[in-house]
Amino acid sequence: MTVDTSALSGLRPEYDYVVVGGGTAGLVVASRLTEDPSVSVLVLEAGGYHIDDPRIAIPGLAASTYFDPEFDWCLTSQPQEALNGRCIAEPRGRTLGGSSAINLGMVIYPTRSDIDSWERLGNPGWNWESLSTYLRKSQTFTPPSDEVRDQLSLGYIDPAVQGTSGPVHVSFGDGPFPAFNAAWPRTFETLNHRLSGDPMSGRANGAFCSPGTIHATSRARSHAGVAYYTRDIAQRPNLRVITEAFVERVLLKKADDGEVVATGIQFVGKDRSQQTVAAGAEVILSAGAIKTPHLLELSGIGDAKRLQVHGIETFVLNPNVGENLQEHGFVPFSWEVADGQVTGEALRNPEIAKAAMEAWQSSGAGPLGLCPISSAFMTLPELQDGELQDLLGKYLDKEVPSSQAAQYRILRQLLEDVDEPTGQYTLAPFQITPEKGPSPKGIFAMAEPECFVSIVAVLNRPFSRGSVHLTSSDPTTLPTFDPRMLSHPLDLELQARHVKWLETLAATEPMASLIKPNGRRLHHSKPVTSLDTARELTRDRIVAHYHVTGTAAMMPRDIGGVVDERLRVYGCRNMRVVDASVIPLIPRGNIQTTVYAVAEKAADIIKEDRLAQ
Repeated sequence: MTVDTSALSGLRPEYDYVVVGGGTAGLVVASRLTEDPSVSVLVLEAGGYHIDDPRIAIPGLAASTYFDPEFDWCLTSQPQEALNGRCIAEPRGRTLGGSSAINLGMVIYPTRSDIDSWERLGNPGWNWESLSTYLRKSQTFTPPSDEVRDQLSLGYIDPAVQGTSGPVHVSFGDGPFPAFNAAWPRTFETLNHRLSGDPMSGRANGAFCSPGTIHATSRARSHAGVAYYTRDIAQRPNLRVITEAFVERVLLKKADDGEVVATGIQFVGKDRSQQTVAAGAEVILSAGAIKTPHLLELSGIGDAKRLQVHGIETFVLNPNVGENLQEHGFVPFSWEVADGQVTGEALRNPEIAKAAMEAWQSSGAGPLGLCPISSAFMTLPELQDGELQDLLGKYLDKEVPSSQAAQYRILRQLLEDVDEPTGQYTLAPFQITPEKGPSPKGIFAMAEPECFVSIVAVLNRPFSRGSVHLTSSDPTTLPTFDPRMLSHPLDLELQARHVKWLETLAATEPMASLIKPNGRRLHHSKPVTSLDTARELTRDRIVAHYHVTGTAAMMPRDIGGVVDERLRVYGCRNMRVVDASVIPLIPRGNIQTTVYAVAEKAADIIKEDRLAQ
């Protein structure tokens, strides 16, 4: 594609829909809406067009984009009180394709209970039966080869629940995978935790090897920027995508009937000129869970006191904007591997790195075309009788704000369900070093000289709630990101119990034989056996999982909502939000697949409402 997507020539004064954000959700909506040639759509993306950049196209180079302003908003949190004052880094995609263009590419699915809980919060139609249809619609799944199926114990895959014709390509690659991936499910089987089904079915506990968002033949990353903005789609005369277009605010006005109406947007182009474009039908915010609430506040929708401090006129009073932030955190343990085992550290050798690059460029072969990360979903391990109820009684049986009470009731029920996993374990064949500081460039630098395997523990459904808010009326000033990680004491107790079990996984065969006897441990000098030590390491080592949700939540307004079940912004006509910020309760696992499904469903909702007018 040779067109300059940052050029402003030919920009129309008005489009039916103006989509803010050309990322995981925004390009889905734009692609689906412009299937109707009578509908015009403008997409404005703050980042550049980097589709052919190898750091995006090659799956194995994903981490090289983190905290590079060419690809990333480079956001760091406020000091976190519950983490002994540590700050948390939060990479967010700033490029065509958004975060789907820079993430590690893991394909993980929520549970039925996760999605059904959204409907229970007052969002009719947002349930597993509906959303699973859109999970399949978004994907084309390529089954693994027989060799890979046997190596990774993939007999659980159910072809009947996979997507077969969607834009995003999902595959395993040809391998060979590191020995750790093959050992992963077998280690859980040794511990009597056999996988109970295909994760895509919405009912699966245990260990599995997840596919990646990788094209099955080219082995290139399949992300929104190439899946939903193909050459054919880009040539639609009713679709215009402009990159390096920094949106400053949504243009709002009060109509004669007193209602607030979104009329368009104001943005600055690559040439530094300020532009305005009208939206004949709607403005759709798809800027992500950090930038969407920021734009709402900059435009005059939010808490009046906060807006007044920065001289912003309040059009819609809604203090829920920017609240309800949820994020998974992962706690990594890293062990030195046994002699002869191949890990990601091998790529530190220039000759090996060169050979790997040549292999991918010639045929898509080799480690750079794989997603060699495996996961498992588990209930709390090794609980004593009555231990969970004691924790719930100590930390949950107390008054909470009405905005949280409904969520906490659901989260408690999920915790008490013995068949519902509370944690995720993920294996990564390389070292992870949060002690190097908050920046991902340190965390994933592989700076320690030996070779390591890491296993991380994640709390599926945290009780802690954070926020993101503007700090200036200047749109170029990043908002304050405060996830308040582990601020709810129950999160620490649950997470620490999962963290302590990491040592059990590492000491169980066949995983144990792949770890060097008396080798280095980056997380602690000796095996972690006490819960107190696990709590301490949880505070000291937890890292953001890059799964921010909930900051413009889809819920009734009186319990914390910003948008209704049609994703319309409360108190404002002609504006919707379609991205991870509308997710009211964070689902288990990596959220990329869920966001694609949300956007697919949103596109159908918008089409339905257009026809009904």
